[in-house]
Amino acid sequence: MIPRREALLLGAGALMGLPAQAQPRAPAAALPTGVVLAQPLPCADRPESITGLLFEGLGAGEGGVVVLGQAFRMGDLPRGASLGARLPDARRIAAQADIMSRHPDGSARFAVVALALPMPGRGERIGVVLSREEGAAAPPLDAKAALAGRRATVTVTPAGGTPWVADLMEMLRAGMAAGLQPWQSGPLALQWRLARPVPPEVVGASSMRLVVDLSLRADGTMWADVWLRNDLAMRPGGGTADYALTVTLDGREALRSGPVRHGHYQAWGRLLGAGREGRPAAPPPALRPDTAYLAEAGVVARYDLSTGVEERFLDSLSRLRADPGWDAPLAPRSIVKSMGAGGGRPDLGPATAWQTAWLMTGDPRAAAFVLDQAEAAGAVPWHYWDAAGGADGKGGWMDERRWPRFWSDPRGGRPPLSLLQPIPRDTGWGEDPAHQPDLSYVPYLLTGRRAFLDNLQAQAAWNITSNWPANRYDRSWSGPINGLNIVKNRQVRSAAWGLRTLGAAAWISGDADPMAPYLREAVAANWAWMREQIPALNAMQGEAHGWWPPTSFGPRGDASPWQQDYLASAVASAARMGNADARAFLAWMTNFLVGRFEAEAKGFARHDGAAYTLAMVPAGVPGAAPYRSWAEIGEQTRLRGLSNGDGWRTSGGEYGRLALQSLAQISDVLDHAAARRVYGWLSEAGAPFTDAQSHARSPTLNIVPRGVVRVPARAPRCTTTRRG
Repeated sequence: MIPRREALLLGAGALMGLPAQAQPRAPAAALPTGVVLAQPLPCADRPESITGLLFEGLGAGEGGVVVLGQAFRMGDLPRGASLGARLPDARRIAAQADIMSRHPDGSARFAVVALALPMPGRGERIGVVLSREEGAAAPPLDAKAALAGRRATVTVTPAGGTPWVADLMEMLRAGMAAGLQPWQSGPLALQWRLARPVPPEVVGASSMRLVVDLSLRADGTMWADVWLRNDLAMRPGGGTADYALTVTLDGREALRSGPVRHGHYQAWGRLLGAGREGRPAAPPPALRPDTAYLAEAGVVARYDLSTGVEERFLDSLSRLRADPGWDAPLAPRSIVKSMGAGGGRPDLGPATAWQTAWLMTGDPRAAAFVLDQAEAAGAVPWHYWDAAGGADGKGGWMDERRWPRFWSDPRGGRPPLSLLQPIPRDTGWGEDPAHQPDLSYVPYLLTGRRAFLDNLQAQAAWNITSNWPANRYDRSWSGPINGLNIVKNRQVRSAAWGLRTLGAAAWISGDADPMAPYLREAVAANWAWMREQIPALNAMQGEAHGWWPPTSFGPRGDASPWQQDYLASAVASAARMGNADARAFLAWMTNFLVGRFEAEAKGFARHDGAAYTLAMVPAGVPGAAPYRSWAEIGEQTRLRGLSNGDGWRTSGGEYGRLALQSLAQISDVLDHAAARRVYGWLSEAGAPFTDAQSHARSPTLNIVPRGVVRVPARAPRCTTTRRG
C-alpha cells in the first residue's frame, strides 16, 4: 500500500524533488529527440486534494462550463462528500460531480464532472485541482428557466419526400412529464437523453433511431450530441437507410449533411453547441489528464511520461484530420475497416497509440484525433439494439440471456438464432475479434460523453454474440458461464481483446445502467471459468505452465508468446479493476511470462522469451501433448530454427516491447520482484525497438513498473499551488 503522502504526489504526476537515493532506478537511456512532453500538472499536495488537471484553450469564445469524465481511487471521494475544485492561485471554482458508479466502500468510482472554468484562450493553459469537500452539493439548475427561449430541431429529409422534424424541446418536455430522469443534474449542467424511432417512410428502413443527449449549462450554452443509429435489430423492415440531415440550434443551422447512405447496424453523430443569442459555443478546452493518478485508480496502465511522444507522430494526426473526407458521415477516420489485417498496427493494444499519446502528453492534436475516432467507431456494424432489452426492458444491446444461442454470423441458422437482416457487406467493414481495437473506453473515461459509452457497450455485447454458440456452451459447465464464454476455442488474441473490451465496458458502465448487470455477469463468469482451468492446465503444461492454449499449434507445432503478452495485458487490466479471479490468473501466468527469461540454466535460451514463435508440441502430430519442461521447449525451438540464440533475429517487430509491458504490468499489479528484475534486464538487453526513442515514436506499449522512468532527467513534476 502506498503511503497517503506519496500517493498524492504520484497522483499529481510528480516526483516532487525526492532525494537522490529515493529516485526510482531506471535503465540508462539516451534522451529521445523531437518529442512533445506533458506539461506539468498542478500539485495535488493538500490532504483533501485528489488529482490535478490541465486544460489548454482551443479558441476564444463564449462559455465557461467544461464537462469531463473522472475515475477515482477507492476512498478518495467518500459517500456524503462533495467534489470541490480550485485554481493554482487557490481560488475556488464551482464543481459538479454526477456519480455514475461506486466502489464497494461506497466512495465514487466514476463520475461525469462539470467545472466552471475561466476559459483559456488558444494555446493558454489553466490548471485545476479536484478535492474532497464536506457538505452537500449545491442545488441543480432550474430546468424550466434554463429551457426558456431555447430551440433545437433535427430534420431528416428523404430523397424527394416530406421532411420529418423532431422538436427536441417538445421531446424533452414530454419526457420530463413522463418522469424522464437526467443524466447530469447539478448547479452547472443538466443533461437528458432523448430517443425516438425515425419513421421508415422517411429513411426507407424501420431500423433507424434518433438519439440525442441534450445539455443545458450554467454558462448559457446548450449542447446537443446528435446521433442517428440504424441499429434496431430483429424486426421486419430493417436495412440500409437514405436521407439528408439538418440540425438547428436556437435558429442557427449547426449541421447539414447528406445525402447519407447509412448501412444497418451503423451509427454516426456529432456534438454541437450553441451560445447565447444563437451564436456558436466556444470549443471546449483540451484536457491533459493526470495519467499517473488514473494508473493508481487502476483504470489505465502505468505509462512512462518521461519519453514523450514524437512531434512528427502528433503532427501526422493533424494532417490526417485535414483530409476532405474526414468529416463525412460514417467516415472511418483512419480506423482499419478490414480488421483482419495483421502487422504492428497502432490501433491494437491495451489502448490505441493515439489514445496513449493523449494520455502521455495531453496534446490537443492527439485529443482531437481520439475523439474523432470515437465518433467513427459508431460506423463499425456491430451495433445490435434490442428495443425490449436491458435490465429494465426499455432497450439495450442484444444479449445472450434474452437471445439464447444467438449468433450474429449468418451460419447461426434462421432467426432468432441469427440476425433477421444480415450485416451488410457493401459498407467495406469487416469486423474481426482477433484484431478489434478499443476505440471508445478511453474517450468515455476522459470525456463522460454518453454516446461513447453506447459504442463501447455495443462492442462488448458483440464480443459475446459474435462468438460461435458451440464455444459458448458446454453441458459439463455449471453456473453463469454457459452462453457467455468468449475464451474457449478462440485465438488467444481474440480472447485478449474481447476480455479487454468486455471488462472495460463492465467497469465503467454506471451502477444504474440497464446494461451493467449483464456485462458484469459476463466478466465475472469468464474470469471465474478461466481460473477453474488452472489445475488442468498445470497437469498438461508441467514445469513451463502459465500459458493459455491456442486453438491450434499448426503443422510446425509452435505458438506465439506475444499472444500471451496480449492476454496478459487484458488479465492485468481486469486485476487492476478489482477482479480477484483475474488477479489469481495473472499470478498463475507469471510462471511462463517471467520464467521464460529465467530458465537459461534449464536449457531455454533467455533471448527466446521474446522470440516470434516457440516450439510447444511435437510437429505434425495432431492432438499431441505439449512439452512440459523448459529444456524440451528450448531444444525443439533451436532444432526447428526458431531460436534467437544469443541475439534477436526473430524479434524484429514489437515482440520485445510486448514482453516488457507484460513484465511491467505483472510487477505493478502483483508487486512481483522477479518480474521487476527481469524487466530491468530486458530493458537493457538490446531487443529491437525497446529504446526510449522507439517508445516515443510508437507509444502504444510504453508501460513501466511503478516508480520506473526511462529518462530520469525528464521525470514529470508538478507545479506548486498557492496556499489560501
